[in-house]
Amino acid sequence: MGTKIAHNIGEKPRTKDIEIDENVTFEEMFLTDSVLKGLHSCGYIRPSPIQLSAIPLGRCGLDLIVQAKSGTGKTCVFTVVALEMISVKALTTQVLIVAPTREIAVQIGQVINSVGSYFPQLKAYTFIGGINILEDKVKLSCCHIAIGTPGRLNQLVSLGHLNLNNIRLLVLDEADQLLTGQFKNSILELIKTSPLNKQILALSATYPKEVTDFLDKFMRSPSHVRLGKESLGLIGVKQFVRLLPNHPQSFTKHKFKFQELLSVLSMVSFNQCLVFSNSQLRAESICNQLKSAGWPAAFLTGGQMQKDRLQSFFDLCSYKCRILVSTDLSARGLDSEHVNLVVNMDIPIDQATYLHRIGRAGRFGSIGVAISLACEGDEWEAIRAIVSKTNVVISILQEKFDSDTVQKNVEALETVRPLDEDGFTQFIEKVNERKLKQIKMKGEGKKLHTDFENGKKNLTENDCRKNKKSHKKRKESSDSDIQRTEEVPEKRYGLYENCLFYNE
Repeated sequence: MGTKIAHNIGEKPRTKDIEIDENVTFEEMFLTDSVLKGLHSCGYIRPSPIQLSAIPLGRCGLDLIVQAKSGTGKTCVFTVVALEMISVKALTTQVLIVAPTREIAVQIGQVINSVGSYFPQLKAYTFIGGINILEDKVKLSCCHIAIGTPGRLNQLVSLGHLNLNNIRLLVLDEADQLLTGQFKNSILELIKTSPLNKQILALSATYPKEVTDFLDKFMRSPSHVRLGKESLGLIGVKQFVRLLPNHPQSFTKHKFKFQELLSVLSMVSFNQCLVFSNSQLRAESICNQLKSAGWPAAFLTGGQMQKDRLQSFFDLCSYKCRILVSTDLSARGLDSEHVNLVVNMDIPIDQATYLHRIGRAGRFGSIGVAISLACEGDEWEAIRAIVSKTNVVISILQEKFDSDTVQKNVEALETVRPLDEDGFTQFIEKVNERKLKQIKMKGEGKKLHTDFENGKKNLTENDCRKNKKSHKKRKESSDSDIQRTEEVPEKRYGLYENCLFYNE
């Protein structure tokens, strides 16, 4: 009954990240028949190391902080715990699962409904933005497991559509992202609105100290399940960097990188490829350029309409899309077994994001390649900073390379040297300065917009006529200047929006 979603262990070589104990099956974990049938119908036969360690503890009702590398089977952990906990006879919401993006929420919903396909009358629904809220209200009239993003879930609670009084299990998937930045207050509201005696599961590949400190405040003596903490990078993902010349103009740097991207796609054999950018506008631009160059590509960003985002997501998972260009919206949780190449067109803003990105190419211990395109200067320092804090090995690709270079001859390549302690400190200070500069620029932009809007409200009809005439004269003057100029360079906007590493 369930859709096959588990990775086929014997189909291709796997690394020690998911080294399976051949003597242990899910039958030996004392699961109910409905869960076992659902697991088998989805292709789950033997538990991965993280599943073997975390599921028994979760079933005992313990609060868990689960840390394991990307693509090692964490979703199955809370799926089994949730299904073993609920009572389908009770028509109340008993499990709340929170994910940072709509796409991850949709994917979780698919897994739970597939594994739970042998539960009669199971109601597990996904609640995300971009969908008519009246549809969500109807679903919540009978919903055992609610999966969603923080914003929509809080909205449903505030409107009185989602009742959390009977929540027995709260799951925080990609907890490090949920408990920092914009989501933190939303998660805090969900925790406070739900019962004190609920069980909490937090799952992620990385845990900054502020996240563990936050969890310790709301969890009851949590058990820590950590696998692969000593080596954060996936064993099966070979990591490379291509060092390119720097240029003061962003557009010229983009041209260098795009030509290199075409070389990578031509020289490295791959099934599916994810190309990451730090900017929504730039991701769309890269996608259009790839299409013009003859590559079948799609893009996925937070600025798209919901139906377009879901279409790109389903095209990736169903293998209809060969190359997906995305922002960090796709860096976490998305699982497509066919992805075996990741290209960073922009260097990630931090080490955790880098690890999540390259993790897309090594799902469930499979073999993959990650290539970062870095210009000399700040981007090169960022790569060295990543090596400093993650202990990953990143090899340097020379100008001429082929598929054998990235598949077989890695040992012959020079590797990236980490920054020393002083160099890393200076790099962090430089990044923080740029962050503050961006925040200041955004604040000034908002103030200008506010002043402009307030000024418009106070304009008289006579002022409007004067402004219209003045604008017309300036336009005529501008047009005549353009006609006298042989070539007017085009100003490029948006290519490095939200990117810490740029030169204007």
